[in-house]
Amino acid sequence: MHRLLQPQSGETLLDVGCGTGHFTRRFAGAGLAVTGLDPDPAMLDYTRHWSPELPWVRGTAISLPFADHSFDLVTAVTSLCFIDNPEAALAEMWRVARRAVLVGLLNRRSLLHRRKAGRGGYANARWDSLGEARSWSSALSPAPDATRWGTVIFSPNAGPVGRVLERMLPAHLPFGAFLALSLHKDASTPI
Repeated sequence: MHRLLQPQSGETLLDVGCGTGHFTRRFAGAGLAVTGLDPDPAMLDYTRHWSPELPWVRGTAISLPFADHSFDLVTAVTSLCFIDNPEAALAEMWRVARRAVLVGLLNRRSLLHRRKAGRGGYANARWDSLGEARSWSSALSPAPDATRWGTVIFSPNAGPVGRVLERMLPAHLPFGAFLALSLHKDASTPI
């Protein structure tokens, strides 16, 4: 995330589809003022139990309960992979973002897709491609001034040596299991 967004300490961030709050807490630990949003009341109860100091809001990605430009940054880490209309969700995220939106997706062009698609926790997930994710942004208004992307996790379950080698690979290889796309509203803002 840091390479694609370069967040500044104190910026506000909305984590759409926060689930257990794992990434929400990591964003908070990086100095961001975060809000987690999820449609599942049981998941929000769980997150409130572990991080009562953070704001947790019930809502859906396709109808965010916030005014336009409410957050500096808006993220969705794999949550769009579980909704039927990612284009509508991205448009809503764009609406409430002042500076940038980052979506993290499961990459259809990855080894993980070959191993896990349709099984276990991935049974109901949609696996997307970079081209599809880029096409979702074509209807955004205003159009993004800048778009960046990258992938990580090229060899799932590779062990310690694999994790070291992973850091040496360029992020612009299109075969990582996790695909991230960042969309920026103001090209003059450092990215």
